[in-house]
Amino acid sequence: MRRNIMGSLGGLALLTIVISGCGAVTSAQQEQQITIPTAPPAPTYAPIEAEAIPEAPSVENPNKAPVRYSNGFDSALSEWRVFDIWSNSTELSTWEVKQGVVEQITGPDGYGSSTPTGLVTGDKTWADYSIRAQAYSFGNSIMGVVGRVNDAGFYAFVVRPEGAEGGKTVSLQRYDAATDSYTLLASSADKGWTNKTWATLELRFEGKTIIANIDGIEVLRAEDESYAAGQAGVYGYAEGNLAFDNLIIQ
Repeated sequence: MRRNIMGSLGGLALLTIVISGCGAVTSAQQEQQITIPTAPPAPTYAPIEAEAIPEAPSVENPNKAPVRYSNGFDSALSEWRVFDIWSNSTELSTWEVKQGVVEQITGPDGYGSSTPTGLVTGDKTWADYSIRAQAYSFGNSIMGVVGRVNDAGFYAFVVRPEGAEGGKTVSLQRYDAATDSYTLLASSADKGWTNKTWATLELRFEGKTIIANIDGIEVLRAEDESYAAGQAGVYGYAEGNLAFDNLIIQ
């Protein structure tokens, strides 16, 4: 009987040692445990500053014709409408008045896009007139003005930066809504624009004759009878970084 009790006590002691060895952590084991350091604070970044667009220089207007419309972009764009080309989005590109200029902000749905966009105003019955505006690019691929904008299409005077790949820094184009395509009417590699420098763009219609000027100098001329009348406005890609000021239609 005593042997059984002693045997039981021996087994119990052995079980206690095993349990103790499994659950207890010695001081040596504690020293060997990996200590995870506290995560450093997240880095902070200075906010990206908005581009400081300089004031457009004062330029004499040689056109003495009556003014049909003018805008220095000091108020909202209630008289204007946005149109986008080659966009399947239900949203339109964003244009905003900021600090006395109108800026092309972004493309449809809030994303930059290398697709054409325009901002137009005026009367769809306007036929022979000129549209003149000062343009400033700080990253957009093109800048331009458009005229005779109607449901069938429009004419665009498009300017690329100096030294642009492939040449043809200035062009007169016709957009046809029925085919959703552009037709090149005239082009030249003689003159483009310099980044972050104001340029004065003008598009003039005299019957079937279309004339394009940069800084008061004629750079292109073409003849086309596709569109006889329509609205006028400014133009670029829907990728932002483009501003216009001092628009006048005569």
